[in-house]
Amino acid sequence: MQRPMLSRLRATRFATPNALTFAVLACILVVMATATVAAMRTTSTTFDEIAFIAGGARGYETGTFDLAADHPPLMQYIYGLPAALAGASLPDESSVTPEARQHPGYHYGYAAEFFWGVGNDPERMAFLGRLPAVMMALGLVLATFFFTRSHWGPYTALLAAALVAFLPDVLAHGGVAYSDVPVTLALFGAAWSLDEAVRKPSWRRGILVGLLAGLGLAVKISAAALVPLAAALIVFELIARSRARGDDGRADSRARWGRDVAVAALAAALAAYAVLVLVYRGDVLLEQFRYGFAFRFRHMSTGHGAPGYLLGETSVTGWWYFFPVAFLFKTSAGLHVLLAISLIALVVTVRAHTHRVLSSPLRVAVLGVTIFGSILLSSNLNIGFRYALPVLPWICVITAVGVRLAWRTAMSMVRAVIVLATVVAVAFPLSYFPNFLSFISEYGPARDENHTVLVDSSLDWGQGLLALRDYMRDNGIPSIYLSYFGSARPDGYGIEYVPLPSFFPLAPRAAPSVTPQWVAISATNLQGVYLDGDPLSMFRDTRPDTVLAHSILLFRIESPEAAR
Repeated sequence: MQRPMLSRLRATRFATPNALTFAVLACILVVMATATVAAMRTTSTTFDEIAFIAGGARGYETGTFDLAADHPPLMQYIYGLPAALAGASLPDESSVTPEARQHPGYHYGYAAEFFWGVGNDPERMAFLGRLPAVMMALGLVLATFFFTRSHWGPYTALLAAALVAFLPDVLAHGGVAYSDVPVTLALFGAAWSLDEAVRKPSWRRGILVGLLAGLGLAVKISAAALVPLAAALIVFELIARSRARGDDGRADSRARWGRDVAVAALAAALAAYAVLVLVYRGDVLLEQFRYGFAFRFRHMSTGHGAPGYLLGETSVTGWWYFFPVAFLFKTSAGLHVLLAISLIALVVTVRAHTHRVLSSPLRVAVLGVTIFGSILLSSNLNIGFRYALPVLPWICVITAVGVRLAWRTAMSMVRAVIVLATVVAVAFPLSYFPNFLSFISEYGPARDENHTVLVDSSLDWGQGLLALRDYMRDNGIPSIYLSYFGSARPDGYGIEYVPLPSFFPLAPRAAPSVTPQWVAISATNLQGVYLDGDPLSMFRDTRPDTVLAHSILLFRIESPEAAR
Protein backbone atom coordinates (compact mmCIF):
# COMPACT_ATOMS: atom_id res chain seq x y z
CA MET A 1 0.00 0.00 0.00
CA GLN A 2 2.94 2.32 0.59
CA ARG A 3 4.58 1.86 -2.81
CA PRO A 4 1.94 3.79 -4.82
CA MET A 5 2.11 6.62 -2.30
CA LEU A 6 5.91 6.65 -2.53
CA SER A 7 5.65 6.68 -6.31
CA ARG A 8 3.33 9.65 -6.19
CA LEU A 9 5.64 11.51 -3.83
CA ARG A 10 8.59 10.83 -6.10
CA ALA A 11 6.61 11.99 -9.12
CA THR A 12 5.66 15.17 -7.28
CA ARG A 13 9.25 15.72 -6.26
CA PHE A 14 10.44 15.62 -9.86
CA ALA A 15 7.41 17.44 -11.27
CA THR A 16 7.73 20.42 -8.95
CA PRO A 17 10.95 21.83 -10.48
CA ASN A 18 9.45 21.33 -13.93
CA ALA A 19 6.24 23.13 -12.92
CA LEU A 20 8.27 25.92 -11.34
CA THR A 21 10.38 26.24 -14.47
CA PHE A 22 7.38 26.70 -16.71
CA ALA A 23 5.76 29.08 -14.22
CA VAL A 24 8.85 31.30 -14.35
CA LEU A 25 8.96 31.00 -18.14
CA ALA A 26 5.31 32.03 -18.31
CA CYS A 27 6.06 35.09 -16.16
CA ILE A 28 8.91 36.06 -18.50
CA LEU A 29 6.64 35.75 -21.52
CA VAL A 30 3.77 37.66 -19.91
CA VAL A 31 5.96 40.57 -18.79
CA MET A 32 7.66 40.73 -22.17
CA ALA A 33 4.42 40.58 -24.16
CA THR A 34 2.70 43.13 -21.92
CA ALA A 35 5.58 45.58 -22.23
CA THR A 36 5.86 45.11 -26.00
CA VAL A 37 2.14 45.44 -26.74
CA ALA A 38 1.68 48.42 -24.42
CA ALA A 39 4.71 50.15 -25.95
CA MET A 40 3.65 49.58 -29.55
CA ARG A 41 0.31 51.24 -28.81
CA THR A 42 2.21 54.48 -28.14
CA THR A 43 4.31 54.57 -31.34
CA SER A 44 3.48 55.80 -34.82
CA THR A 45 4.29 53.59 -37.78
CA THR A 46 7.94 53.08 -38.64
CA PHE A 47 9.52 53.21 -42.07
CA ASP A 48 8.86 50.00 -43.99
CA GLU A 49 6.18 48.39 -41.86
CA ILE A 50 3.48 50.45 -43.55
CA ALA A 51 4.39 48.78 -46.86
CA PHE A 52 4.30 45.30 -45.32
CA ILE A 53 0.84 45.81 -43.80
CA ALA A 54 -0.64 47.70 -46.75
CA GLY A 55 1.01 45.41 -49.32
CA GLY A 56 -0.37 42.34 -47.60
CA ALA A 57 -3.91 43.72 -47.33
CA ARG A 58 -3.71 44.75 -51.00
CA GLY A 59 -2.47 41.31 -52.01
CA TYR A 60 -5.39 39.49 -50.45
CA GLU A 61 -7.71 41.65 -52.55
CA THR A 62 -5.76 41.68 -55.84
CA GLY A 63 -3.87 38.39 -55.65
CA THR A 64 -0.50 40.11 -56.17
CA PHE A 65 1.94 40.67 -53.31
CA ASP A 66 4.47 42.77 -55.19
CA LEU A 67 4.12 46.15 -53.52
CA ALA A 68 7.61 45.82 -52.01
CA ALA A 69 9.16 43.59 -54.67
CA ASP A 70 12.68 43.76 -53.21
CA HIS A 71 11.44 41.98 -50.06
CA PRO A 72 10.24 38.36 -49.97
CA PRO A 73 6.45 38.29 -49.67
CA LEU A 74 5.97 36.01 -46.64
CA MET A 75 5.76 38.80 -44.08
CA GLN A 76 3.31 40.69 -46.29
CA TYR A 77 1.07 37.62 -46.11
CA ILE A 78 1.32 37.55 -42.34
CA TYR A 79 1.21 41.26 -41.47
CA GLY A 80 -1.44 42.08 -44.04
CA LEU A 81 -3.85 39.31 -43.04
CA PRO A 82 -5.30 40.96 -39.89
CA ALA A 83 -5.94 44.19 -41.80
CA ALA A 84 -7.57 42.29 -44.65
CA LEU A 85 -9.79 40.33 -42.25
CA ALA A 86 -10.75 43.60 -40.56
CA GLY A 87 -12.10 44.88 -43.90
CA ALA A 88 -9.52 47.59 -44.53
CA SER A 89 -10.21 49.96 -47.42
CA LEU A 90 -7.73 50.02 -50.29
CA PRO A 91 -6.54 52.95 -52.41
CA ASP A 92 -7.86 53.13 -55.97
CA GLU A 93 -5.11 52.19 -58.45
CA SER A 94 -7.26 52.20 -61.58
CA SER A 95 -5.60 55.33 -62.95
CA VAL A 96 -2.03 54.32 -61.98
CA THR A 97 0.13 53.32 -64.95
CA PRO A 98 2.34 50.19 -64.84
CA GLU A 99 5.38 52.46 -65.14
CA ALA A 100 4.32 54.43 -62.07
CA ARG A 101 3.89 51.23 -60.09
CA GLN A 102 7.48 50.29 -60.89
CA HIS A 103 8.81 53.51 -59.39
CA PRO A 104 11.05 52.76 -56.36
CA GLY A 105 9.00 55.00 -54.06
CA TYR A 106 5.56 53.84 -55.17
CA HIS A 107 5.15 51.40 -52.28
CA TYR A 108 5.62 54.23 -49.77
CA GLY A 109 3.04 56.38 -51.51
CA TYR A 110 0.52 53.56 -51.76
CA ALA A 111 1.07 52.53 -48.12
CA ALA A 112 0.69 56.12 -46.92
CA GLU A 113 -2.58 56.39 -48.86
CA PHE A 114 -3.74 53.09 -47.32
CA PHE A 115 -3.09 54.31 -43.79
CA TRP A 116 -4.15 57.95 -44.05
CA GLY A 117 -6.00 58.55 -47.30
CA VAL A 118 -8.92 56.14 -47.62
CA GLY A 119 -10.59 56.23 -44.21
CA ASN A 120 -8.70 53.51 -42.37
CA ASP A 121 -7.86 54.11 -38.71
CA PRO A 122 -4.03 54.22 -38.83
CA GLU A 123 -3.54 53.27 -35.19
CA ARG A 124 -5.88 50.30 -35.50
CA MET A 125 -4.24 49.13 -38.74
CA ALA A 126 -0.81 49.36 -37.12
CA PHE A 127 -1.97 47.50 -34.02
CA LEU A 128 -3.50 44.66 -36.03
CA GLY A 129 -0.48 44.33 -38.28
CA ARG A 130 1.95 44.32 -35.35
CA LEU A 131 0.28 41.53 -33.39
CA PRO A 132 1.98 38.75 -35.42
CA ALA A 133 5.35 40.37 -34.67
CA VAL A 134 4.64 40.03 -30.96
CA MET A 135 3.87 36.34 -31.43
CA MET A 136 7.15 35.81 -33.27
CA ALA A 137 9.10 37.56 -30.53
CA LEU A 138 7.49 35.20 -28.04
CA GLY A 139 8.38 32.29 -30.34
CA LEU A 140 12.01 33.42 -30.33
CA VAL A 141 12.10 33.33 -26.53
CA LEU A 142 10.52 29.87 -26.49
CA ALA A 143 12.94 28.56 -29.12
CA THR A 144 15.88 29.84 -27.07
CA PHE A 145 14.48 28.22 -23.94
CA PHE A 146 13.88 24.80 -25.48
CA PHE A 147 17.22 24.69 -27.30
CA THR A 148 19.11 25.56 -24.12
CA ARG A 149 17.01 23.25 -21.96
CA SER A 150 17.67 20.29 -24.26
CA HIS A 151 21.41 20.50 -23.54
CA TRP A 152 21.98 22.33 -20.26
CA GLY A 153 18.84 22.00 -18.20
CA PRO A 154 15.95 24.25 -17.12
CA TYR A 155 17.75 26.87 -15.04
CA THR A 156 20.28 27.70 -17.74
CA ALA A 157 17.38 27.77 -20.21
CA LEU A 158 15.45 30.24 -18.05
CA LEU A 159 18.44 32.57 -17.92
CA ALA A 160 18.93 32.39 -21.70
CA ALA A 161 15.21 32.99 -22.29
CA ALA A 162 15.14 35.97 -19.92
CA LEU A 163 18.20 37.53 -21.56
CA VAL A 164 16.58 37.22 -25.00
CA ALA A 165 13.14 38.37 -23.85
CA PHE A 166 14.46 41.60 -22.38
CA LEU A 167 16.93 42.51 -25.08
CA PRO A 168 16.01 46.10 -25.98
CA ASP A 169 15.82 45.28 -29.69
CA VAL A 170 13.52 42.32 -29.06
CA LEU A 171 11.22 44.49 -26.94
CA ALA A 172 11.35 47.19 -29.62
CA HIS A 173 11.13 45.19 -32.85
CA GLY A 174 8.71 42.70 -31.37
CA GLY A 175 6.25 45.56 -31.72
CA VAL A 176 7.11 46.46 -35.32
CA ALA A 177 5.61 44.76 -38.37
CA TYR A 178 8.93 44.15 -40.09
CA SER A 179 11.25 41.23 -40.84
CA ASP A 180 14.01 41.53 -38.23
CA VAL A 181 12.45 39.44 -35.44
CA PRO A 182 10.90 36.85 -37.82
CA VAL A 183 14.19 36.21 -39.63
CA THR A 184 15.95 35.91 -36.27
CA LEU A 185 13.45 33.24 -35.23
CA ALA A 186 13.77 31.41 -38.55
CA LEU A 187 17.57 31.48 -38.46
CA PHE A 188 17.66 30.26 -34.88
CA GLY A 189 15.39 27.32 -35.64
CA ALA A 190 17.18 26.49 -38.89
CA ALA A 191 20.61 26.59 -37.24
CA TRP A 192 19.42 24.35 -34.40
CA SER A 193 17.98 21.79 -36.81
CA LEU A 194 21.06 22.08 -39.03
CA ASP A 195 23.38 21.11 -36.20
CA GLU A 196 21.19 18.13 -35.36
CA ALA A 197 21.15 17.08 -39.02
CA VAL A 198 24.93 17.27 -39.26
CA ARG A 199 25.37 15.13 -36.13
CA LYS A 200 22.81 12.50 -37.20
CA PRO A 201 22.16 13.07 -40.89
CA SER A 202 19.03 11.67 -42.51
CA TRP A 203 16.69 12.74 -45.26
CA ARG A 204 14.01 13.53 -42.64
CA ARG A 205 16.29 15.91 -40.77
CA GLY A 206 17.37 17.36 -44.10
CA ILE A 207 13.77 18.15 -44.97
CA LEU A 208 13.27 19.90 -41.64
CA VAL A 209 16.39 22.01 -42.24
CA GLY A 210 15.18 22.86 -45.74
CA LEU A 211 11.72 23.86 -44.54
CA LEU A 212 13.13 26.20 -41.90
CA ALA A 213 15.81 27.59 -44.20
CA GLY A 214 13.21 28.16 -46.92
CA LEU A 215 11.01 30.04 -44.46
CA GLY A 216 14.03 32.12 -43.43
CA LEU A 217 14.74 33.03 -47.06
CA ALA A 218 11.05 33.79 -47.55
CA VAL A 219 11.33 36.31 -44.70
CA LYS A 220 14.63 37.98 -45.51
CA ILE A 221 17.41 37.35 -48.01
CA SER A 222 20.05 37.54 -45.26
CA ALA A 223 19.01 34.00 -44.25
CA ALA A 224 21.46 32.91 -46.96
CA ALA A 225 24.03 33.11 -44.14
CA LEU A 226 22.91 29.56 -43.31
CA VAL A 227 25.04 28.26 -46.21
CA PRO A 228 28.45 29.10 -44.67
CA LEU A 229 27.12 28.01 -41.27
CA ALA A 230 26.26 24.59 -42.73
CA ALA A 231 29.73 24.30 -44.25
CA ALA A 232 31.39 25.17 -40.94
CA LEU A 233 29.29 22.67 -38.99
CA ILE A 234 30.13 19.91 -41.46
CA VAL A 235 33.85 20.67 -41.14
CA PHE A 236 33.64 20.64 -37.34
CA GLU A 237 31.77 17.35 -37.33
CA LEU A 238 34.19 15.77 -39.80
CA ILE A 239 37.21 16.73 -37.68
CA ALA A 240 35.48 15.56 -34.49
CA ARG A 241 34.75 12.18 -36.07
CA SER A 242 38.33 11.90 -37.33
CA ARG A 243 39.64 12.41 -33.79
CA ALA A 244 37.20 9.98 -32.22
CA ARG A 245 38.82 7.02 -30.45
CA GLY A 246 37.74 3.45 -30.09
CA ASP A 247 36.08 3.23 -33.50
CA ASP A 248 37.69 0.34 -35.38
CA GLY A 249 35.66 1.04 -38.47
CA ARG A 250 35.79 4.80 -38.30
CA ALA A 251 36.79 5.14 -41.97
CA ASP A 252 33.68 3.23 -43.02
CA SER A 253 31.67 5.14 -40.43
CA ARG A 254 32.86 8.48 -41.84
CA ALA A 255 32.03 7.31 -45.35
CA ARG A 256 28.50 6.37 -44.29
CA TRP A 257 28.16 9.69 -42.50
CA GLY A 258 29.34 11.52 -45.61
CA ARG A 259 26.77 9.74 -47.76
CA ASP A 260 24.03 10.52 -45.25
CA VAL A 261 25.10 14.19 -45.18
CA ALA A 262 24.88 14.34 -48.97
CA VAL A 263 21.38 12.85 -48.89
CA ALA A 264 20.32 15.26 -46.14
CA ALA A 265 21.77 18.21 -48.06
CA LEU A 266 19.88 17.23 -51.20
CA ALA A 267 16.67 16.83 -49.20
CA ALA A 268 17.26 20.23 -47.57
CA ALA A 269 17.82 21.94 -50.92
CA LEU A 270 14.68 20.43 -52.44
CA ALA A 271 12.60 21.30 -49.38
CA ALA A 272 13.88 24.90 -49.34
CA TYR A 273 13.14 25.24 -53.05
CA ALA A 274 9.63 23.85 -52.55
CA VAL A 275 8.98 26.35 -49.74
CA LEU A 276 10.13 29.26 -51.90
CA VAL A 277 8.03 28.16 -54.87
CA LEU A 278 5.04 27.90 -52.56
CA VAL A 279 5.69 31.30 -50.97
CA TYR A 280 6.17 32.88 -54.40
CA ARG A 281 2.87 31.34 -55.56
CA GLY A 282 4.15 28.82 -58.09
CA ASP A 283 7.05 30.81 -59.56
CA VAL A 284 9.26 27.81 -60.35
CA LEU A 285 11.99 30.05 -61.77
CA LEU A 286 11.92 32.21 -58.62
CA GLU A 287 12.33 35.37 -60.68
CA GLN A 288 11.09 37.72 -57.95
CA PHE A 289 13.27 35.97 -55.37
CA ARG A 290 16.35 36.29 -57.55
CA TYR A 291 15.60 39.97 -58.15
CA GLY A 292 15.28 40.59 -54.41
CA PHE A 293 18.44 38.58 -53.70
CA ALA A 294 20.49 40.63 -56.18
CA PHE A 295 19.05 43.90 -54.85
CA ARG A 296 19.74 43.04 -51.20
CA PHE A 297 23.23 41.76 -51.94
CA ARG A 298 24.15 45.07 -53.58
CA HIS A 299 22.49 46.94 -50.72
CA MET A 300 24.44 45.03 -48.05
CA SER A 301 27.82 44.96 -49.83
CA THR A 302 27.97 48.51 -51.12
CA GLY A 303 25.77 50.35 -48.66
CA HIS A 304 23.83 51.56 -51.73
CA GLY A 305 24.65 55.14 -50.80
CA ALA A 306 23.01 54.87 -47.36
CA PRO A 307 24.93 56.99 -44.87
CA GLY A 308 25.56 55.73 -41.37
CA TYR A 309 25.98 57.69 -38.15
CA LEU A 310 28.10 56.78 -35.14
CA LEU A 311 29.21 58.93 -32.22
CA GLY A 312 29.02 62.24 -34.07
CA GLU A 313 30.42 61.04 -37.40
CA THR A 314 28.61 60.36 -40.67
CA SER A 315 29.90 58.03 -43.38
CA VAL A 316 28.51 56.54 -46.59
CA THR A 317 31.08 53.73 -46.59
CA GLY A 318 30.51 52.84 -42.93
CA TRP A 319 32.88 51.51 -40.29
CA TRP A 320 34.02 47.92 -39.77
CA TYR A 321 33.55 48.43 -36.03
CA PHE A 322 30.02 49.86 -36.23
CA PHE A 323 28.24 46.75 -34.94
CA PRO A 324 30.67 45.98 -32.07
CA VAL A 325 30.35 49.56 -30.85
CA ALA A 326 26.60 49.53 -31.39
CA PHE A 327 26.40 46.30 -29.38
CA LEU A 328 27.82 48.13 -26.37
CA PHE A 329 25.24 50.89 -26.69
CA LYS A 330 22.20 48.82 -27.73
CA THR A 331 22.45 46.12 -25.03
CA SER A 332 22.60 46.56 -21.27
CA ALA A 333 25.78 46.63 -19.19
CA GLY A 334 24.24 43.80 -17.17
CA LEU A 335 24.46 41.53 -20.21
CA HIS A 336 28.04 42.63 -20.81
CA VAL A 337 29.06 41.68 -17.26
CA LEU A 338 27.39 38.29 -17.59
CA LEU A 339 29.04 37.75 -20.97
CA ALA A 340 32.47 38.58 -19.54
CA ILE A 341 32.00 36.12 -16.65
CA SER A 342 30.74 33.53 -19.10
CA LEU A 343 33.67 33.85 -21.46
CA ILE A 344 36.16 33.48 -18.61
CA ALA A 345 34.40 30.34 -17.37
CA LEU A 346 34.19 28.89 -20.87
CA VAL A 347 37.86 29.56 -21.65
CA VAL A 348 38.90 27.79 -18.45
CA THR A 349 36.67 24.85 -19.29
CA VAL A 350 37.84 24.65 -22.89
CA ARG A 351 41.49 24.60 -21.81
CA ALA A 352 40.73 21.59 -19.61
CA HIS A 353 38.65 19.76 -22.23
CA THR A 354 39.96 20.88 -25.62
CA HIS A 355 38.98 17.62 -27.32
CA ARG A 356 35.29 18.26 -26.61
CA VAL A 357 35.07 21.63 -28.32
CA LEU A 358 34.39 20.38 -31.84
CA SER A 359 31.45 18.22 -30.78
CA SER A 360 30.04 20.47 -28.07
CA PRO A 361 26.36 21.42 -28.44
CA LEU A 362 27.55 25.01 -27.98
CA ARG A 363 29.38 24.92 -31.29
CA VAL A 364 26.33 26.05 -33.29
CA ALA A 365 26.06 29.15 -31.08
CA VAL A 366 29.75 29.97 -31.42
CA LEU A 367 29.75 29.41 -35.17
CA GLY A 368 26.51 31.38 -35.53
CA VAL A 369 28.04 34.38 -33.78
CA THR A 370 31.28 34.03 -35.74
CA ILE A 371 29.74 33.69 -39.21
CA PHE A 372 26.83 36.12 -38.84
CA GLY A 373 29.16 38.54 -37.04
CA SER A 374 31.74 38.35 -39.83
CA ILE A 375 29.07 39.21 -42.37
CA LEU A 376 28.09 42.24 -40.31
CA LEU A 377 31.69 43.39 -39.98
CA SER A 378 32.15 43.21 -43.76
CA SER A 379 28.95 45.14 -44.53
CA ASN A 380 28.96 48.83 -45.36
CA LEU A 381 25.29 49.12 -44.44
CA ASN A 382 25.44 50.72 -41.00
CA ILE A 383 21.95 52.18 -40.74
CA GLY A 384 20.70 50.17 -37.78
CA PHE A 385 21.72 47.72 -35.07
CA ARG A 386 18.60 45.69 -35.91
CA TYR A 387 20.65 43.94 -38.61
CA ALA A 388 22.61 42.28 -35.79
CA LEU A 389 19.49 40.87 -34.14
CA PRO A 390 20.06 37.28 -35.44
CA VAL A 391 23.37 37.17 -33.53
CA LEU A 392 21.93 38.18 -30.17
CA PRO A 393 20.05 34.98 -29.17
CA TRP A 394 23.23 32.96 -29.69
CA ILE A 395 25.17 35.44 -27.56
CA CYS A 396 22.53 34.99 -24.86
CA VAL A 397 22.84 31.19 -25.06
CA ILE A 398 26.64 31.37 -24.76
CA THR A 399 26.25 33.77 -21.84
CA ALA A 400 23.79 31.53 -20.00
CA VAL A 401 25.92 28.40 -20.46
CA GLY A 402 29.09 30.14 -19.26
CA VAL A 403 27.28 31.66 -16.28
CA ARG A 404 26.07 28.16 -15.37
CA LEU A 405 29.68 26.96 -15.28
CA ALA A 406 30.80 29.99 -13.29
CA TRP A 407 27.97 29.62 -10.77
CA ARG A 408 29.02 26.06 -9.95
CA THR A 409 32.61 26.97 -9.12
CA ALA A 410 32.48 30.65 -8.16
CA MET A 411 32.75 32.26 -4.76
CA SER A 412 29.74 33.93 -3.16
CA MET A 413 30.93 37.38 -4.33
CA VAL A 414 30.93 36.28 -7.97
CA ARG A 415 27.48 34.77 -7.51
CA ALA A 416 26.25 38.06 -6.10
CA VAL A 417 27.64 39.86 -9.17
CA ILE A 418 25.83 37.36 -11.42
CA VAL A 419 22.52 37.97 -9.66
CA LEU A 420 22.95 41.76 -9.77
CA ALA A 421 24.00 41.77 -13.44
CA THR A 422 20.97 39.61 -14.33
CA VAL A 423 18.64 42.05 -12.60
CA VAL A 424 20.24 44.96 -14.46
CA ALA A 425 20.04 43.12 -17.80
CA VAL A 426 16.28 42.79 -17.29
CA ALA A 427 15.38 45.97 -15.42
CA PHE A 428 17.37 48.61 -17.31
CA PRO A 429 15.85 47.85 -20.74
CA LEU A 430 12.38 47.79 -19.16
CA SER A 431 13.06 51.22 -17.65
CA TYR A 432 12.93 52.61 -21.20
CA PHE A 433 9.25 51.71 -21.52
CA PRO A 434 7.57 52.66 -23.83
CA ASN A 435 10.51 53.97 -25.87
CA PHE A 436 12.39 50.73 -26.48
CA LEU A 437 13.42 51.75 -30.00
CA SER A 438 15.39 54.65 -28.53
CA PHE A 439 17.33 52.51 -26.04
CA ILE A 440 20.95 53.40 -25.35
CA SER A 441 22.86 51.55 -22.66
CA GLU A 442 24.27 52.78 -19.37
CA TYR A 443 27.41 53.96 -21.18
CA GLY A 444 25.46 56.58 -23.09
CA PRO A 445 24.64 60.18 -22.19
CA ALA A 446 21.41 61.39 -20.64
CA ARG A 447 18.52 59.68 -22.41
CA ASP A 448 17.38 62.79 -24.23
CA GLU A 449 20.89 63.07 -25.69
CA ASN A 450 20.98 59.53 -27.09
CA HIS A 451 20.94 60.94 -30.61
CA THR A 452 24.59 61.92 -30.17
CA VAL A 453 25.45 58.20 -30.13
CA LEU A 454 23.23 56.57 -32.78
CA VAL A 455 20.32 57.59 -35.00
CA ASP A 456 18.32 56.08 -37.85
CA SER A 457 16.65 52.75 -37.00
CA SER A 458 18.91 52.33 -33.96
CA LEU A 459 17.03 55.17 -32.30
CA ASP A 460 14.75 57.21 -34.57
CA TRP A 461 12.65 55.23 -37.05
CA GLY A 462 9.69 57.57 -37.38
CA GLN A 463 7.99 56.26 -34.23
CA GLY A 464 7.52 59.56 -32.35
CA LEU A 465 4.51 61.18 -34.06
CA LEU A 466 1.97 60.01 -31.46
CA ALA A 467 4.10 61.48 -28.70
CA LEU A 468 4.33 64.75 -30.66
CA ARG A 469 0.58 64.85 -31.26
CA ASP A 470 -0.20 64.23 -27.60
CA TYR A 471 2.29 66.86 -26.46
CA MET A 472 0.79 69.44 -28.79
CA ARG A 473 -2.71 68.66 -27.53
CA ASP A 474 -1.72 68.72 -23.87
CA ASN A 475 0.12 72.03 -24.22
CA GLY A 476 -2.28 73.83 -26.54
CA ILE A 477 0.16 74.04 -29.47
CA PRO A 478 -1.91 74.47 -32.66
CA SER A 479 0.91 74.04 -35.20
CA ILE A 480 4.66 73.59 -35.50
CA TYR A 481 7.52 73.77 -37.93
CA LEU A 482 8.37 70.12 -38.61
CA SER A 483 11.32 68.17 -39.96
CA TYR A 484 10.36 64.49 -39.83
CA PHE A 485 12.34 61.31 -40.44
CA GLY A 486 9.84 58.64 -41.40
CA SER A 487 7.27 57.45 -43.92
CA ALA A 488 4.12 58.32 -41.95
CA ARG A 489 1.96 61.37 -42.67
CA PRO A 490 2.05 63.73 -39.69
CA ASP A 491 -1.30 65.27 -40.65
CA GLY A 492 -2.76 61.75 -40.59
CA TYR A 493 -2.21 61.81 -36.85
CA GLY A 494 -3.76 65.26 -36.52
CA ILE A 495 -0.52 67.25 -36.48
CA GLU A 496 -0.68 70.66 -38.10
CA TYR A 497 2.70 71.75 -39.40
CA VAL A 498 4.73 74.00 -41.65
CA PRO A 499 7.16 71.71 -43.53
CA LEU A 500 10.91 71.90 -43.08
CA PRO A 501 13.46 69.74 -44.97
CA SER A 502 12.69 66.09 -44.24
CA PHE A 503 13.71 62.62 -45.45
CA PHE A 504 10.52 62.41 -47.52
CA PRO A 505 9.33 65.91 -48.48
CA LEU A 506 6.32 66.73 -46.33
CA ALA A 507 3.16 67.69 -48.16
CA PRO A 508 2.49 71.45 -48.15
CA ARG A 509 -0.19 72.58 -45.75
CA ALA A 510 -2.39 75.63 -45.66
CA ALA A 511 -0.75 78.51 -43.83
CA PRO A 512 -1.68 78.30 -40.13
CA SER A 513 -3.78 81.12 -38.67
CA VAL A 514 -1.15 81.59 -35.97
CA THR A 515 2.57 81.58 -36.76
CA PRO A 516 4.15 78.50 -35.10
CA GLN A 517 6.39 79.13 -32.11
CA TRP A 518 7.83 75.64 -31.99
CA VAL A 519 10.19 73.62 -34.20
CA ALA A 520 10.07 69.80 -34.03
CA ILE A 521 13.03 67.93 -35.54
CA SER A 522 13.58 64.19 -35.77
CA ALA A 523 16.94 63.20 -34.31
CA THR A 524 18.23 61.72 -37.59
CA ASN A 525 17.47 64.94 -39.45
CA LEU A 526 19.06 67.02 -36.70
CA GLN A 527 22.33 65.17 -37.31
CA GLY A 528 22.03 65.92 -41.03
CA VAL A 529 22.48 62.28 -42.02
CA TYR A 530 20.26 62.30 -45.13
CA LEU A 531 19.62 66.00 -45.76
CA ASP A 532 21.60 67.78 -48.45
CA GLY A 533 23.52 70.74 -47.13
CA ASP A 534 22.83 69.91 -43.47
CA PRO A 535 20.12 72.61 -43.28
CA LEU A 536 19.30 72.11 -39.58
CA SER A 537 22.83 72.28 -38.21
CA MET A 538 22.02 75.57 -36.43
CA PHE A 539 19.90 73.62 -33.93
CA ARG A 540 22.58 71.09 -32.97
CA ASP A 541 24.27 73.47 -30.55
CA THR A 542 20.94 74.62 -29.10
CA ARG A 543 19.48 72.91 -26.07
CA PRO A 544 15.95 71.66 -26.90
CA ASP A 545 13.09 72.69 -24.68
CA THR A 546 11.91 69.08 -24.57
CA VAL A 547 12.58 65.74 -26.27
CA LEU A 548 9.71 63.38 -27.10
CA ALA A 549 10.22 59.60 -27.15
CA HIS A 550 13.97 60.35 -27.02
CA SER A 551 13.73 60.86 -30.79
CA ILE A 552 11.95 64.15 -31.62
CA LEU A 553 13.47 67.36 -30.32
CA LEU A 554 11.34 70.46 -29.74
CA PHE A 555 12.72 73.99 -29.78
CA ARG A 556 10.77 77.11 -28.88
CA ILE A 557 11.64 79.97 -31.24
CA GLU A 558 11.31 83.75 -31.07
CA SER A 559 10.60 84.34 -34.76
CA PRO A 560 9.81 82.34 -37.92
CA GLU A 561 13.22 83.21 -39.37
CA ALA A 562 14.84 81.06 -36.68
CA ALA A 563 13.28 77.96 -38.26
CA ARG A 564 14.60 78.66 -41.76
